[in-house]
Amino acid sequence: MRVKPPILSWRRATVIGFLCLLIVCLSKLGFEFNQLPESADPSAAAYSFFSAALSPALVDQNLSLPADSQPLIIRLLKALLNTLRYAFVAMSMAVPVGLALGFLCSRSWWPTTLQHKATSIPTKLARTTLNLIYLSARFSITFMRSIHELIWVMLFMAFLGDSPLTACIALALPFAGTLAKVFSEIIDEQSANATDHLQLSGASSVSAFFAARFPQSLPDLLTYTLYRLECAIRSSAVLGFIGIETIGLSIKQSYENNYYNEVWTELYLLIFVVMLFDVLGSKVRYRLSTPAVERSTPTDLSLKSLKKCAPSWKLLPLTWSLLLVGSIAAWTLGPPLNVYHSAISRWDRTQVFFEELVPEPVRASNHWNDALPWLRDLWTSNGKEALLNTVLIASSALLLAAVFGYILVPWASRNISTPTPFSSFNGRTSRIKKWLWSTLGFCIRTLFLITRSIPEYIIAFLLIGILGAHAWPLVIALAIHNFGILGRLWAEVSENHDENVARQQVVSGGSRLQAYLCGILPTSFNRQLLFIFYRWETCVRESTILGMLSISSLGYYISIESSFLHYDRMLFYILLGTAVIFISDLISINLRAKLNKSGSHS
Repeated sequence: MRVKPPILSWRRATVIGFLCLLIVCLSKLGFEFNQLPESADPSAAAYSFFSAALSPALVDQNLSLPADSQPLIIRLLKALLNTLRYAFVAMSMAVPVGLALGFLCSRSWWPTTLQHKATSIPTKLARTTLNLIYLSARFSITFMRSIHELIWVMLFMAFLGDSPLTACIALALPFAGTLAKVFSEIIDEQSANATDHLQLSGASSVSAFFAARFPQSLPDLLTYTLYRLECAIRSSAVLGFIGIETIGLSIKQSYENNYYNEVWTELYLLIFVVMLFDVLGSKVRYRLSTPAVERSTPTDLSLKSLKKCAPSWKLLPLTWSLLLVGSIAAWTLGPPLNVYHSAISRWDRTQVFFEELVPEPVRASNHWNDALPWLRDLWTSNGKEALLNTVLIASSALLLAAVFGYILVPWASRNISTPTPFSSFNGRTSRIKKWLWSTLGFCIRTLFLITRSIPEYIIAFLLIGILGAHAWPLVIALAIHNFGILGRLWAEVSENHDENVARQQVVSGGSRLQAYLCGILPTSFNRQLLFIFYRWETCVRESTILGMLSISSLGYYISIESSFLHYDRMLFYILLGTAVIFISDLISINLRAKLNKSGSHS
């Protein structure tokens, strides 16, 4: 008996829900934030800024600098090297911690007897202990990554001082949480056949894990580490907006002085470096997904001859060497990282900080019951509005990015934007047609790369100078950045997808767009939604910190309370944002389960 699919499946309901949410968010933003920009003529300001992109400065625009001052390019290269240095220092701390926590967040190293329902009392106790470790590690990494790295920097500088090392430690904390989450998922996705075989042969579960499953995960761990290093470079650049000497500080100073040609030079340098690491990561992914060819045929079966003829990629050891040498150089070369400028000792500073975290009425009365009216007043006066604005900005930006991403993704996929889509051959193709399709795909992929290379904070900072201080520059900045990230992720999903159905559509006379909509999109839809949920969590963190640019989101009040040393109030607004991240995790987990169950009805 044929089962009729429901009229409104979970996938259709999800799409309709997203569109309705976008309309509500945009109308709310239009009603609440539709203010005139501070600039008298935004179009003139925009023209002045964007026209400077055609003539980036190679010398200082400030003509009043002393004659013996360093040339502009030298200063910018030093700022860029500082940016790279802090990124490598942060990642050198984040990767080991991420590996350790990722190990604890995985159940694949547990003994086989504990991975199923326990029966005996000792087994139950062992399983309960491991579950407590597992849940504690999971909660820790969720908390670490739920707070934006710039907020961690503000917190760490409050009680450890304003040294570059403090900023690097604060950067490393959320990156370690993200690495641990992804590392554990990569490890769990590996085949368990080899570890099961070793355990049956007498090896312990931990030994089998490190001998079989962990080595299988290393290639994927490397590629994701490279991606996080790319993110760390962007975050390191943003440190300049809170006083750390990186390329972001140069951008801020040049823009505030209306030296737009210098700004574009600095942006081009930042984009170039980020694109360099992105290309390196894509090359590594390509090498890992392409079977290696034997260098020659072995003359005998000796170990030496087999090693000499075994397939190998030089790029992988070179990449590992780059990461290792870069980390060592970042720690050892250049000015000292742990420079402390304060007459107050760090211990006294830390004591004062943690004392100030206790709510003000509790410090006065020593009764925690007095904190409830204080919390209620913070929530009703500013907290509720700031939280709503944060969610509205994040949701609007992400949904706008998703809409434009869906339009352009098919034409960025290498298996679609080609004269022979999905490897289907329909006769001879002219050179002009080949060039046009190749150029189209290259241009859109480059657009995705450029838009995700500039941090959202920098884009928002530049747009506020043109459009004025309201929410729309933040929405546009977040949408631009996430447009590039979603475009890249979705294009990779299309390229790695099974093409048989789509190829059959093309061979049968359908267009490449029809083949994509009917053969690729339905079965890759769930995975694309996973990326939306993943980016929404990130957007909430980003919209929180963008409030530091004088927009009334959570970051605005975090920044104000930090400047007045009201650390108790600052902690309240931070925890509000953290609660949203935890709730979004629960919603996305439930919705993913519904989507997976309804896959056969869409």
